Amino acid sequence: MSDVATSPALSATEPSGIAGWLLLPALVIVFSPLRIAYDFYQSFFPILKPSLWFALLSSKSGMYNPPLALLLAWEIIANIIFFALTLWLAFLFFKKQKQVPTLYAGWLILTCVLQMADLFFGSLVPGVAQQQDGSAYTELAKSAIASAIWIPYFLTSRRVKNTFVNDAEIKLPISSWP
Repeated sequence: MSDVATSPALSATEPSGIAGWLLLPALVIVFSPLRIAYDFYQSFFPILKPSLWFALLSSKSGMYNPPLALLLAWEIIANIIFFALTLWLAFLFFKKQKQVPTLYAGWLILTCVLQMADLFFGSLVPGVAQQQDGSAYTELAKSAIASAIWIPYFLTSRRVKNTFVNDAEIKLPISSWP
């Protein structure tokens, strides 16, 4: 008897690959960085001017509002980090790495947490709280529903288990500095 096989081979009838219901999360992973970038451009690009930041942070300015400046800084930093995490998740997703199911579940949860934090911190700034409409709550509800659907799918699906099987260490090319 030999110790050749350490894992069972997939039968031809086992679902695997990015197909079926797994196509929907694949589309989300592809379009999420684009949406994050677009939303960032629409929301924050106009206010990234140094003159506006100075007006928000200078006590001599009529626009002086430290809580608003803190909220904007939080939003900008959180969006940049979330954008980078989403790109990394997309890279791992299409490399079919073994850790993707738990990372995708964590990404969905993080989406909800960041949206709740935005709502909470926004409610602490009087001008922002008055301008909040129901769209932020609608987005939070969509994220919660997506999490309720896709987290169990990623943690229990045969297709997911058969697709995300690569556990090789990913080596990024490192350029040599002159």
